[in-house]
Amino acid sequence: MEFEPEKALGVINDIQRMCVNDGPGFRTTVFLKGCLLDCKWCHNPEGKRRYPEIIPYVTNCTFCGDCLLACPTGALSLVEGLGPRIDRALCTDCMQCAGACEHDGLVRWGRIMSAAAVMEEVESDKAFYRNSGGGLTVSGGEPMAQPDFVLALFMLAKSDPDQTNRIHTVLDTCGHAAWANYERVLPYTDMVLLDLKVMDSAAHKGYTGRENDLILSNAKKIAQAGVPIRLRVPIIMGVNDNQANFKATGEFAASLGSVVTGLDLLPYHPWAGGKYKAFGMDYDFPAGEGYDDSQLEEVIDLLLDFVEEVTIGG
Repeated sequence: MEFEPEKALGVINDIQRMCVNDGPGFRTTVFLKGCLLDCKWCHNPEGKRRYPEIIPYVTNCTFCGDCLLACPTGALSLVEGLGPRIDRALCTDCMQCAGACEHDGLVRWGRIMSAAAVMEEVESDKAFYRNSGGGLTVSGGEPMAQPDFVLALFMLAKSDPDQTNRIHTVLDTCGHAAWANYERVLPYTDMVLLDLKVMDSAAHKGYTGRENDLILSNAKKIAQAGVPIRLRVPIIMGVNDNQANFKATGEFAASLGSVVTGLDLLPYHPWAGGKYKAFGMDYDFPAGEGYDDSQLEEVIDLLLDFVEEVTIGG
């Protein structure tokens, strides 16, 4: 059956316009649901599952009980001080509770959209892309959890016969996906933003649930394909913020060659703790600590021995 990109369906977490940290210029960033890793410090728990879901917004709950009446399976309860609790074994994701809640105490996270509908939003900002060198970035979650949808979006972005009207495309990926999927997407990709979280494979598995062998292998293959790469390193306290990891990261970046246009340091920030609390979820990482830019000056000096440009925040 012929692949028809316009009809491809994806599960969207969010679409943000006029983004400036997700590739060059002003960009529309499409965040897809679903992730192939399970990072302990993850800032976006609402993006982990691939399907639309109900997420409690504890801080909005008024304990009115309307959601309890709307739930057909008895999956909901209200707990004093904690707000709505969902028994996932009973929940069918029918979304009736969210429809009944007037206060957004229960929120539907994730919407199914066609690639054509997403591109309508993307194309509405074409003038900004032309003037700034921007375009479309697909992120996550992990976009390669939905490889067919990424392919559809990028094919549509490049479909105009007039090359000057084609939209610049960036894939923001953790690198942990089957190479066959990257092979299909890369011909339509202008740049890859690639996360390097922890260089030691055993430590990587301990913190993300997966070893990094596939990630490093894919990074080398992307480089061999000649697609420009910008590396991104989240700086996580007590996980990868040490001299040995920074040196190993720099050495690996240098080994990829001239396709690496730079490296962005993404310091851990404390905001995620508040999000987990709002969702009624536990969060193992400290919510009150973060990095000051001045703490990374020595790191930048070290990495500049291996790559031409290092930024904080992209």
